[in-house]
Amino acid sequence: MGHVNNAVFSTYLEEARIGVLGGLAEFILARVEIDFRSQLHAGEEVEIVSRCSRLGTRSFDLEHELRAGGRLVAGARSVLVAYDYADGISVPLPDDLKERLQAGYVAPAG
Repeated sequence: MGHVNNAVFSTYLEEARIGVLGGLAEFILARVEIDFRSQLHAGEEVEIVSRCSRLGTRSFDLEHELRAGGRLVAGARSVLVAYDYADGISVPLPDDLKERLQAGYVAPAG
């Protein structure tokens, strides 16, 4: 059909979250919302900018803008929870990540 399937957008967002979290893997995705704004054509390069919009004790929100060819193709929000897989419980956010997010860290991903 010549366009990118909407399920692929979740993969794009996962790449953006990896950009924000770096090597930190102790998080679970609790929620994701995607608002599709414009058709993304196969072969178009996508630019994603992510920023922290909420910082809690054990979770935080990331807002994402996905752009291609200068236009907004989607906006999204992800909720991530710090998680201890061994004990199966949520835990407080690591201090180094909180500092990075509070400083207004923005992660471009492409």
